[in-house]
Amino acid sequence: MSPPNGKNLPVSELAICYTCFNSLQDMTRSLPRALRLSSRVIAVDSGSTDGTVEYCRELGVEVVHRDWTTMAEQRAFAMSLCSDSAWTLVLDSDESIEDDLASSIRTQLANATNDVSGFEMNRVTWLHGRPLCHTFQPEWRVRLVKSSLGHVRGNAVGGHDRVEVTEGRTLRLSGTLRHDSWDGVRDMLERGVRYGVRAAGTDADGGRAINLLVNPAAGFLKQLVLRRGFLDGWRGWVAAGGVAAQALAKHIAIMERRACEQEDSRSK
Repeated sequence: MSPPNGKNLPVSELAICYTCFNSLQDMTRSLPRALRLSSRVIAVDSGSTDGTVEYCRELGVEVVHRDWTTMAEQRAFAMSLCSDSAWTLVLDSDESIEDDLASSIRTQLANATNDVSGFEMNRVTWLHGRPLCHTFQPEWRVRLVKSSLGHVRGNAVGGHDRVEVTEGRTLRLSGTLRHDSWDGVRDMLERGVRYGVRAAGTDADGGRAINLLVNPAAGFLKQLVLRRGFLDGWRGWVAAGGVAAQALAKHIAIMERRACEQEDSRSK
């Protein structure tokens, strides 16, 4: 499928960067769509062994190796490689530019005034081949920034990070940033537990009995009821359950850490 205007944006105008690790399955969907938007695509890889690097190079993508440190640092490094282009589009390997979003990017960059420094796009999660139209929605993420003004904010351990601009206005794009976050329920739960335990390493709050009772239920009800995830059918229930599982894993890990610290302190 060719882009709506039949050509890529100039390399001097837009560069696209990824961070990836064993991301072949996701990149086979995401990369061809990115290359329909700009021919300047850079992938920062942290040691893939599944063919990700070879696939990227086959498509003409520049691959740069960087040992993994944190998500924020990987992303910041990837963005720094795009400094010779006016704009940088930052993507995760499991994010894809849908055609309506690509059209919006072209239009907005062609008409952006000098005071505009970034654009948000709505990320929509797919589960088993269908979008979650209500669960997690809306999920606005800054992904397109002026290269000279964009930066990454994130914690030292590499949990949550976000792209920001240092000055100027941020506008919203129409269209969809597709997010293929999970390869089924098992993957969702495994990732949720892993992310929850990771978050527990930097969070001093929680880990009490009340948190185990309330926080998972609150996360579940927020997605299912407040975000109307029930309208997504069984997929909405499953995704809300994944949120609850991650919250439970986080507070179990905090409880364990705090209890062990107290026991060690009493034994000294």
